[in-house]
Amino acid sequence: MKWWTRSRLRTKIFLVFSSLIVVSLLVTLWFTQLVVSEQAQDTLRRELLTTGQVFQELVEERATRLLTNSILLASDFALKRVIATYDSSTLTSAALNYQQRIGVDLLWITDETGVLLADSLGRQSSGKALATFSPVSQALSSGEASAAVAEVDGALFQLVAVPVLGPDIIGFLVLGQGIDDPLAQQLEKDTGSHISFLEGKDSLPQQIKKDTGSHVSIFTQGRLFASSWSQAERAFLFPAGMAISEILQQSPRRTFLLTLAGERFLSILVPIDSQLPLSLYALVQRSYDEALAPLYTLRRRIAGIGGGALMVALFIGIGLAGGITSPVRTLVSGMQEVLKGNLGYRLGVNREDEIGFLARSFNEMVGGLEEREKIRDVMDKVVSPQVAHQLLQGGVALGGEEREVSVLFADIRGFTSISETLSPPELLQLLNAYLGRMSRVIEAEQGVIDKYIGDEVMAIFGAPLFFEDHAVRAVAAGVGMLRELKRFNAEEGYASPLRIGIGIATGLVIAGNAGSPERLNYTVLGDTVNVASRLQGLTKEYGAPLILSEATYERIATIFSCRLLGKVAVRGRQQETTLYTVEW
Repeated sequence: MKWWTRSRLRTKIFLVFSSLIVVSLLVTLWFTQLVVSEQAQDTLRRELLTTGQVFQELVEERATRLLTNSILLASDFALKRVIATYDSSTLTSAALNYQQRIGVDLLWITDETGVLLADSLGRQSSGKALATFSPVSQALSSGEASAAVAEVDGALFQLVAVPVLGPDIIGFLVLGQGIDDPLAQQLEKDTGSHISFLEGKDSLPQQIKKDTGSHVSIFTQGRLFASSWSQAERAFLFPAGMAISEILQQSPRRTFLLTLAGERFLSILVPIDSQLPLSLYALVQRSYDEALAPLYTLRRRIAGIGGGALMVALFIGIGLAGGITSPVRTLVSGMQEVLKGNLGYRLGVNREDEIGFLARSFNEMVGGLEEREKIRDVMDKVVSPQVAHQLLQGGVALGGEEREVSVLFADIRGFTSISETLSPPELLQLLNAYLGRMSRVIEAEQGVIDKYIGDEVMAIFGAPLFFEDHAVRAVAAGVGMLRELKRFNAEEGYASPLRIGIGIATGLVIAGNAGSPERLNYTVLGDTVNVASRLQGLTKEYGAPLILSEATYERIATIFSCRLLGKVAVRGRQQETTLYTVEW
């Protein structure tokens, strides 16, 4: 997300504002689609259930009508006389006549054993045993009327078989009504749902819930018996029965979405009670995409209106973002000026709101920084920058702490004689030039100049900022001062070159602010300070410009080339002090 953190505030406000609008539009579209699609599905589901219910009621009504007609016909005395003749042509003529009169699709006459005597359609040969058809076999075994859905020559029929009594059973009358394309097309016309009939797998559940109305078809396993779809549509929607296996995997009486030829259909399987080897189902379907067509229109309208509103809102957002960020940009410009060091810069925002308060606060803050910087500049000239920083950050409380440091004393040899040969201005000029060069060397090694005592310099290494290598820094500063002094003498060309003596000692001291609450001085106190001062004085006696204490030597021996000078009893200490110098 680096691009976000680097983006301008105006861009961020605009992106957030526009994102909220886009999200609101998308949520509206999503919610609209969700509600409308749920309503469409619910409507289709109810229609599918209605179609299934209409189909079941139609089957029951046809079964009742067939049973009533067959019972009335079986009691007809003329029919009994025709059956008693066992004349094939007479029976066939009578069967055709009765079929046309009562308006059924199939009429069979059998003897008392179920052997066919006459077929109104002429498709079945006389003498054929019809006991393989479940209604006939049930009527033979029970002696009573029986009804069932069965397959006849690859077509579905709703069959009713009734005994003909004379007074004993002299034969059976079988009436059938086809479950075919015209029936499916009539159902589609009445309900608006496509219907197909298919034979299903034995593993499919037999109990099916009520479903909504849609296209209906009837199949057996891998076989479409009849459908309201045209022959061309069937070949396109169910090529070689490829979609049937997918359909039969669905649970009966539960709606499901089925994609056929790129179009989605909300579908339901309604079981049909039959005497077929495999289960029989009615597939009821309605086009889901067609039902959602109004939704797509509504969604396009919402998108159009939302797009227009989005453009208007984006223009408003641009103006709003500009109005908010304009004073902020002014404030940023002011901050950039301050970062460049221009503490005299002030904002000219004249507002009474939060932005105006921020601008006034900025001006007051910059004014405080300017005043503080002036104080700091003065302090940096009076005390070390490190001490000034500590005073500004940590306050000016009295007190100190024990620290291990290295203390350096440097003094000009024969300064009294030099001062006698120069006028006061010349002497001061010389002293300032010398101290300036030496101070820069000390500060380059992170040393803190504690004080100037005439021509003498006292410097601290390791306080107030602690360094592990404070002794190394102190010795490096001492060597650097000697080399800088050599260059100084060469550049100035004095008749009597300056010579200095440097003493360095390392040890524990008390470091802190000393003085009074009204006037403080950051310094170090302790035996180490006294030793460093004494070592500086001993440089005259040993003729060495730089003398180190034993503690300092132990910390720098592996870095600098040192030489033992001897041992001496330093004033103020009972034990002798071992002295070293550095080959520079």
